[in-house]
Amino acid sequence: MQFLRFMLYLGLFALICAGCGKDSHISRTEGPDVSIEFGDGVEIVSPSGTTSRLFDQFTPTTFAGRPAIGLKELVGTDLVTHPDLYGYRFIGTDGFYANMPGKGYGDNTWAQLNFGYLDLTEFKIIFQTENDKYLRKGHNVKWLIQVQLLRSVDIRWPEGRKLSPVDEIATSILSADYADAGSEAIALTSLVSETVPDNIDPSGFIFRVSARDGSDLPRLLTWEELGTAFYLPDSDLVVMPAALGSAYQLEQLQRVSLEGEAR
Repeated sequence: MQFLRFMLYLGLFALICAGCGKDSHISRTEGPDVSIEFGDGVEIVSPSGTTSRLFDQFTPTTFAGRPAIGLKELVGTDLVTHPDLYGYRFIGTDGFYANMPGKGYGDNTWAQLNFGYLDLTEFKIIFQTENDKYLRKGHNVKWLIQVQLLRSVDIRWPEGRKLSPVDEIATSILSADYADAGSEAIALTSLVSETVPDNIDPSGFIFRVSARDGSDLPRLLTWEELGTAFYLPDSDLVVMPAALGSAYQLEQLQRVSLEGEAR
């Protein structure tokens, strides 16, 4: 293992010195600051803190003829109550992650982890991209050192989807028109506009707002109405103006769908 580590470090150093080719996943950013030694394990960063997963704590399976750990097993289910409400950001020692600026492949969903493995020979994430049309080769992160669990909302449009990490969206303060006036809030229009591709104009669509339990807001919303709906990170609620009543609140927001053109 020590020899393998030495060779991996040597290869990493050579790649960084050589610069970035157009097909390389090497970025020019610094990798995450971690306390675990590369090759021994990975750090899992969740809202509750940082946990180390040491590779020798796992019984490897075999994937593509090599020893590997399934990504769901690696991440585990012990760090957050509802894993399907989170995005999973895999970060290499070179700082690369799939949703970084300029790449934008998106963080991985909990369901996608069913199709991913950590190759213990090269410490590389490998996804079976044929099993999910939203998986890309860019999700195959090299030299894994850290995984971040980010509370996210699934934004879907007619031909695509992407997770929107709520901590990366600008917040505002709810006005007196809301029962939770004074709370920190994220406009649902911000979640959508920060996530959909540049060639989509969201103002021309209507929207379904859905919770983890499968319930929706009572009706589809226009873009203007979506601008009056806010997600409250502290209480995990979607709220609309108090005059609409309690029916226009939603717990555990999971998805906002662009469903068709507004009339």
